[in-house]
Amino acid sequence: IAVITINMSNSDPTAAAEGHTEEVKWTDDKIRWDEDSAGDKNAEVEEDEGPTFDPFKDPDPHEIFSFRYPHPGTTKSVVDGSTQSIEIELHGYKYESDQIWQSTGLTLWKASRLLCSYLVDHHEILEGKRILELGAGLGLCGILAHQLGSLCNSNNASSDINTKVEVLMTDGDTDVLAQLRENIERNTDNKFGSIACCQLLWGSETSKNFLERYGCGKTFDVLLAADIVYSPIIIQPLWETVQTLLNRTTGIFVLAYTQRDLKVSIGDVLSAAQEAGFLFEGPEDNSEGIYIFRWKDSA
Repeated sequence: IAVITINMSNSDPTAAAEGHTEEVKWTDDKIRWDEDSAGDKNAEVEEDEGPTFDPFKDPDPHEIFSFRYPHPGTTKSVVDGSTQSIEIELHGYKYESDQIWQSTGLTLWKASRLLCSYLVDHHEILEGKRILELGAGLGLCGILAHQLGSLCNSNNASSDINTKVEVLMTDGDTDVLAQLRENIERNTDNKFGSIACCQLLWGSETSKNFLERYGCGKTFDVLLAADIVYSPIIIQPLWETVQTLLNRTTGIFVLAYTQRDLKVSIGDVLSAAQEAGFLFEGPEDNSEGIYIFRWKDSA
């Protein structure tokens, strides 16, 4: 797997390029399984009887996801075959594959499509910005953000090195990060902006260390996320991370939410956001859609 060299401004390129070698082996099933078993401390542990043959198992769990989006400033009708479009091809796994039980980020979820539609319609929020995606998964939203921001710069005759888009995509799951790096290499270049990925485990201290290592303490203008809250125990670490990484003056956190059969609701997320010092805009009935968070003291 190729290493994507991080080229974020004001960062240490040597440390950033080698950052993947220091990743902590982690997959998100640790949260989901720990939560499911927490209420039954006396549950018996089944003995490992070795591998079994499953006649219904898919012999090919892989899936290729293809997307086409319009260039900034063009109408959506150009997507029907026009060359004026952004094409993204992601390699991952089928929703029902065994790999998804361990690492949910190895497939695509509905909220990522919602977030991409929002970015296409509001691409101006990306131009010349430092952008970080939380829980990037296969990379659709972050890659699209890079492409949209880069095209905005290439269309702007006055753009220079100081206005280039910078996108840093993160995930905690090391299996997901391996697939994400392949997808970034397959779909991007750094001609009009930089893009990279590295591991970020949520929480106050881990986020502070992350910011010093990969951004030299400089916060981000835009945080992106889609379908990242799947357990109550990660809500507090999420907002500690947002508090650490988001610019306090003009920063925005764009979260795409879809309803799923989970033990956590968007109401839980919004309540925690207010306690953490954020205002939000979103659907009035707390339904599926895009939620935008800003610091209360920046309003």
